[in-house]
Parts: sequence; C-alpha cells; structure tokens
Amino acid sequence: MIRLFRGTGIGPLLVMILIAVALWIQYFINPPQVILPPGGDAMTLWGLIFEPLSGFPLLAVILSFMLMLIMVIVMIRFNTALFFIPRRTYFPALFFIIFYSSFADVMILNPALPAALLIMVGIWRMMDAYRVNGMAFNFFDAALLISSAGMFYAGALWFILLVLTGALILRSPDFREITITLAGALLPWIILYAVWYLTGSSMADLTEIIRHNLFDKLPDVYWSRALIILFIVIAIGFLPALLSLFREMPTQKIKSRKTFELLLWMMVICAATYAFVPSVSMEMNAITAIPVSFVMANYCAFTRRLVSTEILFWLMAVMIVVARLWPN
Repeated sequence: MIRLFRGTGIGPLLVMILIAVALWIQYFINPPQVILPPGGDAMTLWGLIFEPLSGFPLLAVILSFMLMLIMVIVMIRFNTALFFIPRRTYFPALFFIIFYSSFADVMILNPALPAALLIMVGIWRMMDAYRVNGMAFNFFDAALLISSAGMFYAGALWFILLVLTGALILRSPDFREITITLAGALLPWIILYAVWYLTGSSMADLTEIIRHNLFDKLPDVYWSRALIILFIVIAIGFLPALLSLFREMPTQKIKSRKTFELLLWMMVICAATYAFVPSVSMEMNAITAIPVSFVMANYCAFTRRLVSTEILFWLMAVMIVVARLWPN
C-alpha cells in the first residue's frame, strides 16, 4: 500500500475511493438517525443545514460523504499548488479519510467538517501571501473564512489565532496586516448580529447560542478498548513522522518549511482546545486530521522503513474494522 500510494496513477485513486466507500457503506445501507447537537442549539449556519436534513438520514449521509470528498480534493490541490511535500501523492487524502472515519459516531453531519474545509481554504490563502510585495490582504480573507467557519462549528473560532500566527510566520510584523486580520475576523459576526437584529430576533438569544457552543461542557466521550488501541497505533505511526519532519525542516525550501510550521501550529491549537476547552470533543477530529494527515503523508512518501510503515498501516486498518464491529 505504501509503494502504491507513492504514485499518482489511476490505481491508488481507485483504491482510495474503495477505502472511502468501505468505511461509509454501512451508513449508506442503514442511515443513522441524525442526533441533535448537545444542548439542542446548533451554531447559526449549521442550524440552517442541520434542521432541514434531520428528517432525511440518507441525504445527511450523502452530504457528509460529499463534504469529505471535497475536503480531500482541496488537500491534494493544496499540496500540488505549493508542493511542500515534494511529490505528487494521494497520501494526504488517504490519511484524512482514514482519520476522519475513525470516530464513527461523528462522521454524519459533523459541523466541524464544513468548518475544516473553510479553515483549509483559509490556510491556502495565507500561504499565497508569501513574498507578496506591499500589504497582503490574504490575511483578511483567511480570517474572514475561518471566522465564518465558527458559524458552523464554534470551536473553529480558536483558529483565528492561526491567522495571527501565520501573519508572523510568513511576513515581517506589520500593524496594518494585523489590523485587517482582526477586521476580517469580526466582519462575519457584525453581519450576523445585524441580520439577526433586522429579523426581529433576540440578540440575547444569539449571544447565548454562541456562548453555549463555545464554552459549555459536552458529555464525556465513551472510549471503547478497540478505539483506544486504534489511536495508540495511530500515535505509534505518527510520532516517527513528526520526528522525521523536525529533522527535515532545516533542509527544506523556505516556503515548504513555513507551510509545515503553520501546520504544526495548527496541531498545537488543536491540542490546546482538546485540553482546555470543555466544548471541544471528538468532532474536532475533522480539523485535527488536516495537519496530522500532511505530516504522515510527508513521512510515508519518502521513508525507507517500508516494512514497519506497511505493518503499522495494516494494523491501523484492522483496528478500524475491529472498532466498527465491536463499538462497545
């Protein structure tokens, strides 16, 4: 599998599609009932999607699957455009599909998935600012996108810090660019409150919905033994990839190094939200899978330890099957 996905022909593409279908087929056959968000209040934009689809489980599965496919297409195009992993490969898409599908309970209508898509496009916009002469408005666009992602999933709002970090990584500190970044982050919410007010709705209710989604504690997640073992296997595979990246970064091209720096900061923000934000739970996996997939892809594309990497890949595949068969 590792040798296969180092190429870009029709073979790895077909295998990746088969893996995606295999991981989702049970939900196409028997669509699960859509579950209300904890506390009953979804973020504003997500509520517009969630409420109409709550009575159509199959349509919810199809939409979720299509969003995941769009996400992996954007990830592949992102690497093709920037070429920070110096090989054309489907590995980022493969690992995102696997990691996102690890938590079966939040695969369908996960608000973090459309938010992850907007964050990915926002990162792309930030990287386009590299070596732009004069003031770059890319950070305004990125902040606007990521702030808008918060209207689907409140936890995405913490990634506005990533835009500020990106401005410092990619550019010399410029007060004007920081200012327009903050303006981009505030603009969607100014518009939302204005529309909410003009429709005669209660401003206090909107504030309470945002506060609930951003800070209230979610119910504890049940971790089955199979799921724990699965994530131990993923961690065992990820740690060598991360250490390898740290060793490679000083020798990489500047743009590639800065791209990975931004992705590493994204992982730091993900880890911090898991640890310190009570409203963040396993649905955040849709966002966390982005940097983890790129790091794993970079390692698998060039590692000489093919046997051990292949073994870990198949262990991960087996444990995903086991976790699906014995979810308790």
